Amino acid sequence: MRSMQRVAGFLVGAVVSGAVLLGTASLAVADEKGKGHEAHKHFKGEVIEKGGALAIKTQEGTTYQLSENEAHRQGREFKAGDKVEVSVNENNAIVDVHLEGEKAEHKFVTGKLLHVGKMKKEIKLKTAEGDQTFPLLLQETKTKDLPEGTEVTVELNEAGTVIDLHKGKHVGQKK
Repeated sequence: MRSMQRVAGFLVGAVVSGAVLLGTASLAVADEKGKGHEAHKHFKGEVIEKGGALAIKTQEGTTYQLSENEAHRQGREFKAGDKVEVSVNENNAIVDVHLEGEKAEHKFVTGKLLHVGKMKKEIKLKTAEGDQTFPLLLQETKTKDLPEGTEVTVELNEAGTVIDLHKGKHVGQKK
């Protein structure tokens, strides 16, 4: 009898935990679909030197590693003490950095997915203007498990690099 109570208690706990997890996951998916690029977190910080490399320290004290190579590819150079505005994706990876007060001019392009490069980080879309290829900031920018022919919208930073990707058409707003 006691083992039956344990099993019943375990089952009730498992069902409740599953319901909570499923509810949270569906809210996250709905939130992601509803917000588009606003799923990014935006904050201000200061460039610091940490362990011989540059990082960004937020007003709350969180530190994010800053890729100097990526900054150079985008024609930007940062130094310790620079005040910056930062965008991170849902994985807390930096997707955009600007000096404080600089205006971000992002562009949104929609098309059918033709190819995602594995060796060379790029994505190729068939758009109304013809086939277009864009470099990817991060290879894992939501390209995993996307079949060719899927309609997607990419968010491009000022350098023309994909910093985010969404399935379907998304109306982009300039930040």
